[in-house]
Amino acid sequence: MQTFRHYYESCEIDPQLSFYVRSCGYFNLMPPDREAYRSCVNFGEIFWCIRGGCIFKHKLKEYVLKPGYVWYYPVGSCHDYQPLPGGFEYRFFTIAGLQASILFAGLDIRPGLNYAGTCPEDLFSLIELNMKEVPTRSFRMHALAAAFQILTMISPGQHPEMVRGSMAEKAKALIDSGFRDCEFNVEKTAALLGVHRGSLSRAFSEGYGITVTHYITRCRVRHAIKLLKETDLPIRDIARQSGFNTQEYFSRVFLEQTGFTPAAFRKQTAG
Repeated sequence: MQTFRHYYESCEIDPQLSFYVRSCGYFNLMPPDREAYRSCVNFGEIFWCIRGGCIFKHKLKEYVLKPGYVWYYPVGSCHDYQPLPGGFEYRFFTIAGLQASILFAGLDIRPGLNYAGTCPEDLFSLIELNMKEVPTRSFRMHALAAAFQILTMISPGQHPEMVRGSMAEKAKALIDSGFRDCEFNVEKTAALLGVHRGSLSRAFSEGYGITVTHYITRCRVRHAIKLLKETDLPIRDIARQSGFNTQEYFSRVFLEQTGFTPAAFRKQTAG
């Protein structure tokens, strides 16, 4: 297979948007071909490996990106990566804007390697479909909505081989199905598993790189984002259906995680 590059880039900036999809693409790099070194970029970029692999360099260290994982370079990073001998097939998109960094941080996406599973190529194609159209506000919002869906699939610090069949994996399954209950917390998770809270907390942090409490909050915010984008439900109902005791608490947590109030986020991502 030969090197190929297929991408779209937005040449216009919407000053009303705090963040937006700047570019997206579908690449296959075959050695010795590689992307040029770039220093201190002004956007965040996600690379989702489909086949092959790539060596990424970050802070004088090297990391290997394989299928099932994504690499995240935050705003201000120096981009330096090269494909492995078998090539590097991947999808990517970049997010720019004054609050791009807050967006990634709010979704717990950490610089470097993050577990992600199978690449959602249909969502990447949806971004491309909207990027290649005339850059109206509506098309920008549809591209951003697809990018949000992709970002919420990324699990920070997760290593499946470490957690498969473990206490941490069982806890995660319980949280994924129970976070909508506002009474669901670390204590309830530990009780359902019949383990000590401290033991659960250590196992979960080691397996997933995130605390139980933080993961529960992340699930709730991620669900709220979906409801804000896809429904016209009142914010108080979204708070309740996402596992928050009160609308006030929901609004405070949502602002901390995304940089927006729920109402401002809904307006920002409206088509």
